Amino acid sequence: MVTALEPLELLERARHAEVDDVEGVRAFVASWTDGAVGDAQMAALCMAICINGITAEATRALCDSMVASGDRLQLERFAPTGDKHSTGGVGDAVTLITVPLAAALGVRMAKMSGRGLGHTGGTLDKLSAIPGMRVDLELVDFVRQLRDVGVAVMGTSTRMVPADKRLYRLRDQTGTVESPALIATSIMSKKIAGGAANIALDVKVGTGAFFPDVAAAREAAEIMVSLGAAWGRDVRYVISDMDQPLGRMVGNALEVRGAAEVLRGGGAEDLGDLSVRMAALLAESAGVVPAGEGEAAAAHALENGDALRMAERWVEAQGGDPRVWTDDDVLPRAPAAISVPAPAGGMVHGLDAREIGEAARWLGAGRLHPAQFIDPAVGVEIHAKIGDGVSEGETVATLHVRDAALADRAMQLVRGAYRIVDAPVDPPTLIHESSEGDG
Repeated sequence: MVTALEPLELLERARHAEVDDVEGVRAFVASWTDGAVGDAQMAALCMAICINGITAEATRALCDSMVASGDRLQLERFAPTGDKHSTGGVGDAVTLITVPLAAALGVRMAKMSGRGLGHTGGTLDKLSAIPGMRVDLELVDFVRQLRDVGVAVMGTSTRMVPADKRLYRLRDQTGTVESPALIATSIMSKKIAGGAANIALDVKVGTGAFFPDVAAAREAAEIMVSLGAAWGRDVRYVISDMDQPLGRMVGNALEVRGAAEVLRGGGAEDLGDLSVRMAALLAESAGVVPAGEGEAAAAHALENGDALRMAERWVEAQGGDPRVWTDDDVLPRAPAAISVPAPAGGMVHGLDAREIGEAARWLGAGRLHPAQFIDPAVGVEIHAKIGDGVSEGETVATLHVRDAALADRAMQLVRGAYRIVDAPVDPPTLIHESSEGDG
């Protein structure tokens, strides 16, 4: 029988080397959730993991312990089931498209989502911009809707993986968020508890993402694949670009509008392309379409209106106005629109996603503090992206504002996000890598 290290012994070893004691990690997390180990000790363990790393076996033990801290849904009787997750981006409305699109292809989509974090948007905030939309479903209603409609999206339940919510708050306060292993464990503990058998991950990389380069994103993605496989989950991923915002809308109602344009067969090309790729991963993983045919099937479901009809059923089932996908006037609008002029003529060589996200947050689309009210109507609409040519003074973006006093700072952020040079440039690669899974 393996004897677990005592909490202080584990911390002392972790201070000098990679965390590798599997039983020690299990005991440590159990003691922390029971109150015998304090937050200071857990914060010290997270810092040691950030600095010295953690083995694959200990990472799995950490994930399993997080899952064991609460309830876990059993969705096998609804197969095939799917879930989708993004590591966070700016203008990232992919969930709003991928979820009904994959459901239209025959994958029952069971997704638990979160609010915005920092400069990145949150799916729940976007859905809350839809009049009447309920995101605080009880678990029994969530499962019933999954059965009857084929898609259900809700906020994370306090009964599922409560340790993760507590740990994330602690990591946010102690500067230990950006560890590939800790990020992977946080994401996969929730995905495993959520019960879906097929999981598609959109791992963002770039200035507007938590991962600075493809290597770090790939490391986290492969950890998540491994964690999922241990629970019998088929996890597939894309590593997508976040050096500039995705699509052309940043802000909650604005992003719903951008998603609606794609569901109607138009919209921003990059937003549509990534949404189709994510739905294809899910459809192929679930076996509802043959390998290699997922993108064609997903594109067809957009063209023939199947995805749009599923989106309407989904929103109506959760109390929202289904006209949101076909009538832009259903969504809230900010009272004022202010043009952002190009500071010079030339080609857009850079469009800092983080700065655009910060501008939208400043206007009220995100939170500057945890208790802040989210204004669903405000945000930034982008007219020129990397690779586009502009003239000096031409409108490159529009600020949708409620409080004119906030516009000056947002204007500075958006103008500062643009780098315009009198030289040609190619648009950035949207998808850097994509896994194919083992199905």
